[in-house]
Amino acid sequence: MNRRSFLTSSLMAGPFLQKLSYGKPVPKKPKNKWQNGRSRWPVCLDTATLNKKLGIKEKIKLAANAGFDCIEPWDRELEAYEREGGNLKDLGKQIKELGLYVPSVIGLWSGMDVSREKFNNRLQEHRNRLRMVSEVGSQNIQVVPNFKEREAFDPQIASWCYGQVLDMAKNDYGMGAGVVFLNFFPGLSTLDQAKGIALGSGRKDAAIIPDTFHMYLGKSEFSNLGKLKGDFITIFQFADCPAGIEPHGRMDDSVRVLPGDGVLPLVEALGNLRKINYHGPISLELYNPKLRAREPVGFLEEALEKTVSVCEQASV
Repeated sequence: MNRRSFLTSSLMAGPFLQKLSYGKPVPKKPKNKWQNGRSRWPVCLDTATLNKKLGIKEKIKLAANAGFDCIEPWDRELEAYEREGGNLKDLGKQIKELGLYVPSVIGLWSGMDVSREKFNNRLQEHRNRLRMVSEVGSQNIQVVPNFKEREAFDPQIASWCYGQVLDMAKNDYGMGAGVVFLNFFPGLSTLDQAKGIALGSGRKDAAIIPDTFHMYLGKSEFSNLGKLKGDFITIFQFADCPAGIEPHGRMDDSVRVLPGDGVLPLVEALGNLRKINYHGPISLELYNPKLRAREPVGFLEEALEKTVSVCEQASV
């Protein structure tokens, strides 16, 4: 066999020998499809990150111009837009025209109530929020506990309420719904507690909404993200926490900082999401008054770059 024949035969045999050696072909590395190939995940903007004085239409334009892939509005912004004469279906069309989409809206307040009776008494209120969220084109709604009656919170009742919301969202509005957890809410302050309430509903499409900031303050283990299934997460809320702040049970959102400006293991967190094949959005969620006060164009440019930079490190 001459040299040319040997090389040709070897090259042709390579894939076959690889199959014999390992039992199956080596899978191709998936391409990152978001943010010009820098991220495995779409990058979202929680609209409350921006100054409250800005209307939802202005926030949408700013997010699109900055280069975000999607937005996460609040129900109060949709309500205000509708109250001022706006049409939410038209707003949804404008969002799509700008190249964005709406993976989730915050939120269904008291959607996890303290009794079945109180839940049913708010049924029309819940349906109206679901209608608004559906009309703007959202894929999901975030289900929030009753803040005014924390001491009466009951996980079993919360699971029942969540199941009712999930049924309504899915059957009547074509949406999903995820359980929110917050470090300052007893009984619903950790990843595991949210998981228990979601699964307690008995619904196969139950899901939760982790938040890196609430996970840290509520002492949830970031490694536990790797024990979930990717489709059990509705959306992944993303922010950093500055050094010197210990976990606690108080609302402290105003100290949130941009990804990479704090001490949280964000690359590790996203690495766990990669392992469980989570493909949903990474949503930048900052309620820091100093950041909100900044000029929005420059602020969003920096915010997006820092968020994508973390995503990029975790995408390799």
